[in-house]
Amino acid sequence: MDKTAKTCHVIPHTHWDFEWYFSTHESLIQLIYHMDEVMTALETGQTQTYLLDGQLSIVEDYLAHCPEHTERFTRLVQDGKLIIGPWYSQTDQLIISGESIVRNLAMGMQIGAQFGPVMKIGYVPDSFGQSIDMPKIYRGVGIDKTVFWRGLSTDVCPTREFIWTCEDGSQVRGYNIKNGYFVGSYVMDFDDPTPLCQQAEEGTLANNIAIPLGGDQRYVDKEIASRLAVCNQSTADYELVESSYDQLFKALDAEGRDWPTISGELIDGQVSKIHRSIYSSRYDHKFFNDKIERRLCYQLEPLMVMAAQHGIKPKRTLLDQVWKVLMRNHAHDSAGGCNTDKTNKIILARYEQADQMSGSAVDYLVRKLADSQPQAAQGGIDGRITLFNTLPFGREPLIQMSIATEQPHFVLQDINGHPIAFDVLAQEPIYRGSIQRDPSQNDPSLYYYQTQVAFYYALPPSGFVSIQVRDAQVEEALTVCALTPCDATTQSEISISNDRYQLSVKDGQITLFDHQLQQAWPNCLTLLDMGDDGDTYDYSPPAQDWLLTLDWRESRFSVQQGQHLQTLFIEGEWALPQDLTARAERLCNGHMGYSLAISLSDAASPLTMRVELDNQVDDHRVQLVVSAPFNTETSWSDTPFGVVERANTPAHLHDWREAGWKEEPSPIYPMLHMANLHNDEMSLTVLAKGVKEYEMRADNQLALTLFRGVGWLGKPDLQRRPGIASGQQFKYIPTPDSQLRGPIEAEFAVVIDRQFDAAAIQRAWQQYAVDVLPYQAQSLNQFTNTLKYFVMHPLTHKVADHAQGITLQSDELVLSALKPTMSGDGVLIRVYNPSSQTVASAGELHLPMAFREMVEVNLCEHPVATPVVCLGTVPLVHFKPKQIRSFIVR
Repeated sequence: MDKTAKTCHVIPHTHWDFEWYFSTHESLIQLIYHMDEVMTALETGQTQTYLLDGQLSIVEDYLAHCPEHTERFTRLVQDGKLIIGPWYSQTDQLIISGESIVRNLAMGMQIGAQFGPVMKIGYVPDSFGQSIDMPKIYRGVGIDKTVFWRGLSTDVCPTREFIWTCEDGSQVRGYNIKNGYFVGSYVMDFDDPTPLCQQAEEGTLANNIAIPLGGDQRYVDKEIASRLAVCNQSTADYELVESSYDQLFKALDAEGRDWPTISGELIDGQVSKIHRSIYSSRYDHKFFNDKIERRLCYQLEPLMVMAAQHGIKPKRTLLDQVWKVLMRNHAHDSAGGCNTDKTNKIILARYEQADQMSGSAVDYLVRKLADSQPQAAQGGIDGRITLFNTLPFGREPLIQMSIATEQPHFVLQDINGHPIAFDVLAQEPIYRGSIQRDPSQNDPSLYYYQTQVAFYYALPPSGFVSIQVRDAQVEEALTVCALTPCDATTQSEISISNDRYQLSVKDGQITLFDHQLQQAWPNCLTLLDMGDDGDTYDYSPPAQDWLLTLDWRESRFSVQQGQHLQTLFIEGEWALPQDLTARAERLCNGHMGYSLAISLSDAASPLTMRVELDNQVDDHRVQLVVSAPFNTETSWSDTPFGVVERANTPAHLHDWREAGWKEEPSPIYPMLHMANLHNDEMSLTVLAKGVKEYEMRADNQLALTLFRGVGWLGKPDLQRRPGIASGQQFKYIPTPDSQLRGPIEAEFAVVIDRQFDAAAIQRAWQQYAVDVLPYQAQSLNQFTNTLKYFVMHPLTHKVADHAQGITLQSDELVLSALKPTMSGDGVLIRVYNPSSQTVASAGELHLPMAFREMVEVNLCEHPVATPVVCLGTVPLVHFKPKQIRSFIVR
């Protein structure tokens, strides 16, 4: 063998898409028989090692259906032949929350450890881009290497070996797979490996090169040794060896080369498609995922901590099961929505399962604690309302809830009898007797009143407080905030206002005036409709597009004004092209109904919006466009544990075809919860619940993609993505469900500040998006939720009227998790500094006196410092830029 020959590490593996153009049920059958063949090949020496795609969810599935092979499987893992982990599922990194990514790795490593060693490589062979935060996440779970395919460009790094860093100083060694995880099958089919090796060598710095041998659900290759022997006889320039990624990195280390250092997110489509508009495919799934992530992290887990202080032990296995169901939907194809309709139905069913389980757990704990409080039926008090704040800081939000009363007149009071001012938004009588075919036969004495109210009330951190509802005399009769129709044809202007803003509509345009900044935002809010000739992977403008600005000229307006809440309602129907043919002919032969509610509360709260659409047309994309009255060259968005700055005009936007990029580097970007524009004088942020994509349009227009409707899984030769079809390139697969016909809802809030503060904005999102949990002790309405119908014992001890728990007092840090520990012996608190500046003194944790010990841990909850005694208050000091820190208190 020539000493100058380069070593090609041929790495046997499979990439096991959990689901895609096939369903998980269909894939499971292949997996069951595939694993038998893999284990036989390893036991007989037909292959030395085999990488099981770095995810443990498929291991769970296999052993659940073949438990008789558990010992056999475990032995191969312990012998180092079958390589597993570290993920639970091959997650998306760009539209999945940071806490979900951490749980995915921690869960995968915990499950894998039951069988043997877990691969300590951040292995993501097919995810559509790499988040800026991944190096610190990897290091937080004990991983110092990563291997991936998509997202790296030569603009970022000229070589495929590199050191990838985060602003907190975390770094991992990275290796970028060349041209995909499937190229190694060439050695099984051709005797001369030179073309493959030359291709794999492109862009490498080292003499050791990776050649992955595997593919999507590919069978195990049983003749690797003999094939490599033939290949090695055919070339003198390369030596092919059967290997693994651990062996590759050891060989790379032995070379002792200096690798270039890079930083930032990796979402470039130069050498591989990254589908930079998949973030808006199947918006209904993304909305559902965001709702469940919010509930798990910011309601259910903190509520379990709160309940534990009152003797209700956390159900850790229940939490794990809900997380597992959700994380199966986080696999890159599943999260993206680039699947067949039958597969998307299964994904939606898992969301339904996770939603019902997590929602019911919240309902149970809220009711259990509230029903264990003293009976509020004395001194003229008719009922108790308990308000739960699951965030670890005090707040005084506008609470909107529904109250059941026997009479139509009532008042609200605090527990000491002091009145609470409230708005009545709506009221209706409800029958609580046995249902009748003829409602006229209903017993008049069995009606009660369901009233929607809005009021402000101060809530303790990580705690709850009680108020009362009391029957009132007729002279104290409620005044329902009337919904007043407004005729835009006869009125010069329709408006609502508070101390901070005035929102007005005139000539079909919405103008926002900021009293504090003395700044007018004319025509600040529109919807934009355009054709979409793309597929479930990517938006693509049709050859003959017709952009329609959807203003409010033909709308119906009404206003509801109370002392706490003012809302402008706008509704109507837009005429739109029914399909791409009609759009090319500029024919509006279809329609989309709309309802928009824009609300103002107090001056410190953001302007909020709720959009409801009734989509009845195909092949189009709808964006909510917010126009900023200032210019910027970059936009900002939140990431799993921080924020990122992005160019409004990407570097290769106009020459990407000439440069040979796989897809257009459009200014279409992922977001988790917010998108921002700011300069030195002003900051505009749009907060969202469920929307995961924004685009920078001309004239500093920030456009959030509400949804896109398309009818094919993959199509070839798109304008933004030329060449073969993504997904299944040999067959058109129709996806009519992905047209998203029917109702679509979205919620937003607009925050305007003098300057951009990453921590303040992310805390503002939590205030906006994490609802207070109200519970009324009453027996009139047994169907406030499904569990309300079931009887329940209260706790054996009384729960106080007021409780306060763990408190995070900090203007610099953002809460990521407040939850029971994985081991069940304490409470984990995870916070991070989202800014690019070091924070010397970040604030304090205030702990109930029951907690006596605190220890800092990594993301897998393993100690990284010596435990310290804590008595009430713990200072939070020295947070590096973008640093995540986790603490367990016991």
